[in-house]
Amino acid sequence: EEMFAPFLSVTRVASFDAAVAEANATRYGLSAGLVSDDPANWDRFIRRIRAGVVNFNRPTTGAAGDMPFGGLGASGNHRPSAYYAADYCAYPVASFEAGAVKNIESEIKGLRA
Repeated sequence: EEMFAPFLSVTRVASFDAAVAEANATRYGLSAGLVSDDPANWDRFIRRIRAGVVNFNRPTTGAAGDMPFGGLGASGNHRPSAYYAADYCAYPVASFEAGAVKNIESEIKGLRA
């Protein structure tokens, strides 16, 4: 069950890699954050974490209206929102037009009148 409230779950693991694996083991993936003084941890985290919004030394709450917002798993829609929403709310359409109706029966091979 997904909760949108102040809720904290703490799981002890043996290593940084195990922590990332544990975080990725959830069926959710809207946001993730890393609090660390080591930029090398951030480099590893951002490449391996499975989430749509990923923050470094910042809270995971709040979103910027000009940045993508969407995530993976049961909590996301697998699409970014905000400025990018128009890209998935629209789709390309091909259209061929003629100025008038034309009888093309003679041009269709195998068609008998």
